[in-house]
Amino acid sequence: MGKRPSTEDALKAIRAIRDAPENFDLKRELAPFLLHKSNHVAAAAADTVGRLEAVALGQHLVDAFLEWMKNPSERDLRCDALTSIAKTLAALDHPASEVYMAGIRHVQNEASFGPSVDSAAALRGICAQGLVRMSHPDALLECVTLLADPQTAARAGAVRAISETGQFAGVLLLRYKALIGDKDEEVTAECFAGLLRLAPAESLEFVASFLNSHADEIAERAALALGESRLAAAFPLLKEAWEHTAQATLRRTLLLAMAMLRQDEAVEFLLMRLAEDGEKSASDALAALSLYSEDSVRNRIRELLAKRKGPALSRASS
Repeated sequence: MGKRPSTEDALKAIRAIRDAPENFDLKRELAPFLLHKSNHVAAAAADTVGRLEAVALGQHLVDAFLEWMKNPSERDLRCDALTSIAKTLAALDHPASEVYMAGIRHVQNEASFGPSVDSAAALRGICAQGLVRMSHPDALLECVTLLADPQTAARAGAVRAISETGQFAGVLLLRYKALIGDKDEEVTAECFAGLLRLAPAESLEFVASFLNSHADEIAERAALALGESRLAAAFPLLKEAWEHTAQATLRRTLLLAMAMLRQDEAVEFLLMRLAEDGEKSASDALAALSLYSEDSVRNRIRELLAKRKGPALSRASS
């Protein structure tokens, strides 16, 4: 057996395969890198398998994951290899239950400058998604447990997985999690986004109710989730919240969320704010409209700015 290539040479070879896969036998020339001594090489190889959608290497990924799970705290610092392999398997919808069940329970505490860091948190969330995508019978049970995980990345991953179940039970779980809240707003934001993906029509009013939250961060996260949904029915909810709040940061975020909807009605409302409102509100509308590069919108903006005077708007438009 020949000497294994160095980390640098291996990464160079993987890049060559990624850039011109038609020139290589992926099983013979890419798969071995999944078991390279360097976890960075293994991670790069797994990412390349995913990028090339090389489903024929599914079992190679499974075998590599199980091999890396042998003493991973010493061999796979930061869980680079394990996380990349699991992410690719989940993206390929590979039914690797053995991998997902091992990964969703894996905890890897590593030394840092302060308290130890659990580098397997993202892995657990990814494995939850893998279980859901393969319709594993215990997927929701595992996700419920993960919702109480100490690590934000794991809880957020559980929420994303639940949003992919297509089940009404998932709606109930995400609503409950949103209502009880989380110590990290990112997880609650994932609940909003997940509900709007899983049950959009039924979730609009529920998510919009958080626009009135006493926690400004939660209200802003709800607004952005509504904007990202691009649902036409979200516009009147955002507009009503904008008209009834005096909180400056939230008003600015609500205008941005309207722009994110990419709807004619929302664009017209923002242009009206630019034309008629005071400098503060007009500047916020202008910032929201910066999302648009279409000539039709940019020309309208220039016409309205030409009719207005004011240093704030001049600075915002420059």
